[in-house]
Amino acid sequence: VLEQVIAKKPAGIAISAINPHELNTTINKAVEAGIPVVLFDSDAPRSKAFSFLGTNNFSAGETGAHKMAELLGRKGKVGVITLPNQLNHKERTDGFVETIEKQYPNMEVVAIKDGKGDQLQSEKAASEIIKDYPDIKGIFTTEANGGVGIANAKKSTNKGNDIKIISFDTDKQTLDKIHEGDISASLAQGTWNMGYWSLQFLYQYNQEMASNNISNETSILPKYVDTGISIVTKENVEDFYAE
Repeated sequence: VLEQVIAKKPAGIAISAINPHELNTTINKAVEAGIPVVLFDSDAPRSKAFSFLGTNNFSAGETGAHKMAELLGRKGKVGVITLPNQLNHKERTDGFVETIEKQYPNMEVVAIKDGKGDQLQSEKAASEIIKDYPDIKGIFTTEANGGVGIANAKKSTNKGNDIKIISFDTDKQTLDKIHEGDISASLAQGTWNMGYWSLQFLYQYNQEMASNNISNETSILPKYVDTGISIVTKENVEDFYAE
């Protein structure tokens, strides 16, 4: 698809790299053809893309860890369900795990499982964690389908409020689960900012290249912009529903 877009010679390309490595050659091809490329949400850091606009994912994981510690009174076993092969999810996991290990000695990350970004697979993974660790107190997931899947697993095992769930993003199912009390919190990304500033950056890069033949190394625009994170709970969940 990216090759097809390059062939149309657009004024710029904004893309989210699901894999941090696989698109490098094609992204570089676009840049070498004089097409500015910016990445949003998920980075390809070794490519020649001009900028990355997205969540500081390690920091988001840290935020999740602090919120989990608050919910659990700073003690108890916790698990993580993630996508281990996707860079942004790995960074979220690392931020969560390292913060628990370094700052909360009475908490322990006992399991990290692959939810494959799928609700049913995440439910299965959560059920396995609950079975292997009956005294599990919290599960953090790095994407929205995981949160819904974990909530369903919790309900099917009759754990009730014994397990605190922190999810990611703000799709309607996640918000509904927060409203109902099945998910304790979710980390909301600045997704609107990602889209808006990606296009603003592309416009600016295009203008610079047209007037000065400027490169991604000499532009005045930043290489990285953190688009922010917010914590969604039952108290503020209504603010995140689409109007």
